[in-house]
Amino acid sequence: MLKRILFLLFAVCSLAVYGQNVEVKGKVVDDINDPLPGVSVSIKGTTRGTITDVDGNYSIEVSRNQTLVFSLVGMTPQEVVYTGQPAINVSLATDDKRLEEVVVIGYQTIKKADLTGAVSVFNPTEMKNTIVTGTVGDALGTLPGLTVRTAGNPGSEGKVEIRGTGTLGDSQPLYVVDGIVSGANRDFNFNDIESIQVLKDASAAAIYGSRAGNGVIIITTKQGKEGKMKIDVSSRMTLQWLPKYNLTNRDQWIQLNDLAFANAGKAPANHFDGNTDWQEEVFKTGIVQDHNISFSGGTKDSRYFISGNYQHNSGTTIGAKSERFTLRSNTSASRNFGDNVTFRIGENIVLSHFGVDELNTNPIIDVYRMLPTIPIHDSNNAAKGGYGFGDGSRDVTFGSNPFAKEDFENTTNSNLRIRGNTFTELEAFKMFKYRFNFGFDFSNDKHKYLRKEGYWTYNQPYDPSSLNKNQAQYQGFVFDNTLEFNKKFDKHDISAVLGISYQTSTYEQIWGTKNDVLMTGSDYFDNLDAALSNPKTGNYKDLQKLFSVFGRINYNYDDRYLMSFTMRRDESSKFSPSNRVGYFPSVSAGWRISKESFFDVPWVDDLKLRANYGVLGTSNIGVWDWVSFITVFPQAVFGTGQSVQTGMTQIKLANADLKWEKLSQINAGFDAALLNNKLAISVDYFMKETKDVLTPMQILMVTGNNGGNPNVNAATLQNTGIEVSATWRDKIGKDFGYSFNVNGSFLKNKIKELGYGRTEFTQWDTKSKVGHPIGEWYLIKTDGLFRSEEEVQAHKNSEGKLIQPNARPGDVRFIDANDDGMITDADRQYCGSTLPKFQLGMNWGFEYKGFDLQLQFSGAFGHKSFNGPRSAYDRFDDNSNYRADYDPWTPDNPNAKDPRPIYADSRNVRGNQDRWLENGSYLRVKQMALGYNLPKSLLGEVFSGIRVYVNAQNLITFTSYKGLDPEFLNTNIWDRSYDGGSFPNPRGVTFGAQVSF
Repeated sequence: MLKRILFLLFAVCSLAVYGQNVEVKGKVVDDINDPLPGVSVSIKGTTRGTITDVDGNYSIEVSRNQTLVFSLVGMTPQEVVYTGQPAINVSLATDDKRLEEVVVIGYQTIKKADLTGAVSVFNPTEMKNTIVTGTVGDALGTLPGLTVRTAGNPGSEGKVEIRGTGTLGDSQPLYVVDGIVSGANRDFNFNDIESIQVLKDASAAAIYGSRAGNGVIIITTKQGKEGKMKIDVSSRMTLQWLPKYNLTNRDQWIQLNDLAFANAGKAPANHFDGNTDWQEEVFKTGIVQDHNISFSGGTKDSRYFISGNYQHNSGTTIGAKSERFTLRSNTSASRNFGDNVTFRIGENIVLSHFGVDELNTNPIIDVYRMLPTIPIHDSNNAAKGGYGFGDGSRDVTFGSNPFAKEDFENTTNSNLRIRGNTFTELEAFKMFKYRFNFGFDFSNDKHKYLRKEGYWTYNQPYDPSSLNKNQAQYQGFVFDNTLEFNKKFDKHDISAVLGISYQTSTYEQIWGTKNDVLMTGSDYFDNLDAALSNPKTGNYKDLQKLFSVFGRINYNYDDRYLMSFTMRRDESSKFSPSNRVGYFPSVSAGWRISKESFFDVPWVDDLKLRANYGVLGTSNIGVWDWVSFITVFPQAVFGTGQSVQTGMTQIKLANADLKWEKLSQINAGFDAALLNNKLAISVDYFMKETKDVLTPMQILMVTGNNGGNPNVNAATLQNTGIEVSATWRDKIGKDFGYSFNVNGSFLKNKIKELGYGRTEFTQWDTKSKVGHPIGEWYLIKTDGLFRSEEEVQAHKNSEGKLIQPNARPGDVRFIDANDDGMITDADRQYCGSTLPKFQLGMNWGFEYKGFDLQLQFSGAFGHKSFNGPRSAYDRFDDNSNYRADYDPWTPDNPNAKDPRPIYADSRNVRGNQDRWLENGSYLRVKQMALGYNLPKSLLGEVFSGIRVYVNAQNLITFTSYKGLDPEFLNTNIWDRSYDGGSFPNPRGVTFGAQVSF
């Protein structure tokens, strides 16, 4: 009997223990064994839960046979049943359902799976190993549909075009940072970016209406996450250098120069005694430093992110450097008033200072314009500053000595800026959300130019010392009020936003200049009061206002049928009162066919068809272009005393009928996820047409118009294209992961109308014609060289007239296109496109244990580039340096590749010939980055992560273009692939480390 009682007592105690909660601890890591902070750990079927700390650790009370659920956005959730284990460690895999990503589309966020517009998402981790020194857009060159060109000098800002040129004015996209329209210029800290979305079509961008015609780039900066403070410290150093021309040394140059003089029937010139490699002296190894620190963390109700950044760029040539400081603070706090009402408040503020010593000359041109016989310093020019330059009695060149110009001219620009936004949100019933967003942007710009006394080129007139100072202030305010609605009714999912926005900005500039600046020793004073003569001042102020009402509604039925409608009404002060209002609608639809019951393709995980149409606007005019310009400069003499009276007169005719440029765009495409979500494919076809494009109307000056040609709405432009993007992501075994992204863009540009009966527009080297793309090459074609006198005499037109009677063997043979027996400007022909027909971008990634390798490629194909520098150093009519491999025709070398050099004779070197037109296609390895994350076992308790890496930029380029850089920047849309000595993108190697605490 006693045994039975003891057995029952033991059984009851065992049941009691079995039903009690016990504390279970563990750690959550990712695919590569890195800890995952912020993972939600909950008990299935209950409201109890916790989150992992910064090291991925957690603890929770659980009962036997209860299920623990581990979940984190972007990772595949995992469930584990507790059966008495002392610890539960979990590894979460990356969620490959990339169509479930959330993207920002302007005043709203939406699942990418529900997106019906064309949006490209850029992950800043693709640039985690390098330095961005220009605009944020400079980093987006591998996205489909984007054309990005950059330059390598400090302070330079590149150019971004989305889906071709839809305007003849400024084609830069609109930048929106944390919900506020704001630039992402060279003063922006790229390290602060959390995500970037590029809105490419009218459906996606229509919510921004009149300013979205060139596309929209939305930037979201980092926010704090729940958990204890996380400290990230990163430091990067990049060594940069420029590619070099293949130019002659002193002896080679003298040999070719003497030959050019001999062919011109002249005695050889007297040569300087110098022996200068100007590239070696002017180009240098640049060092770019980028140091960043951030603090982030918070609780469930309040979060913070604070960062500081310092960047210094020493430049790759003499005469330029830049320096940047930024400080950012992003904070937010919330409070619940019951279960159905939540109030939030927050701010995003950044303070930045950017300063740059600007180049006063173009060293890329100077190094071939200056002769190797000329020394950097010349005692014979001591009275003119002591630098070497051309001389009328010896080697004559009008090239500028860059050392002298950078010494005698000093230009500095600086910008102090504070911008950001503060916001409040009130969310009710998880269905309505009202948000008030106040944005601000204050900027103070300073410019100083000091001209010292001295000379840098031959035959230069005397200029007195002078000092110019310019100061400008900008202030902008944005007031946004939006109301969001989100509700799911059974299979119906509706989200909508309605808003009102008011934006105002003022820009004021004041300047002064004086001559004869006082000195102390060899130093010049930099105060205007220290200059003695010829004072001048100026001042102006601009004011802009924009009032907008907008709305969007998105409808989703059963995750199968998607619709969206957007409308924006803008009223801008940049137009006259009768034309200030513009309406910009868009409509889009999508069909997730893979959700249909009849769709049964096992290797297709998701397939969505989508199409949209919308209207966007641009206003590429000045603030006061609709108002006539008045000048106060005219003077007249009146009366018996013949006194001088100051008057006023209108000098520029204005067009009060200016209105919006309106861009209508059709987009159709599909998104697919295949093969267990390993392969993602996106394809888009678009056609966009811009009407009422603003163009300058040429008016005769005899009408009194002397202030520039007024703008008129006249032209129509069209761009059509196809964009394809494919990404394959997979793992082999447990440790090796890889991904391949390849995307391509096909683009065709066409002018449909120029207005006012015009059918073409000619630059000196290009022609733009209705029915053709903007700026096609329009040059005189060449047909090799005359190898003999017989070939010269045989070059006749159809009537037997000798076409080039002054030519000799060794001269260039030009094609008489109009058959008039002469070579004139009328013989120019179409010679190719300045616009690439196809652009390629690739991002490859490999991971193995703690190592990762990133490769980034970009390419452009199907266009021709004009090699301006080569057209300069291949000519002998004016002294410059020459190409080292120049192969001149001589009687002893009749099969030479290059024409005979002739000094002071332009017959072979006319600038409008196609001899220097080259294939501009290229494929470039933009980045090759190798990184290593130290194992957690070596980090101890203090560090949560340590990463070191090395990255090579622009080291490998496949191209037949003979210039310094096939990816050069030219902002002129009429001859955008003309290389006029553009500053090349430097080659570089970056060494960096990131430490997390």
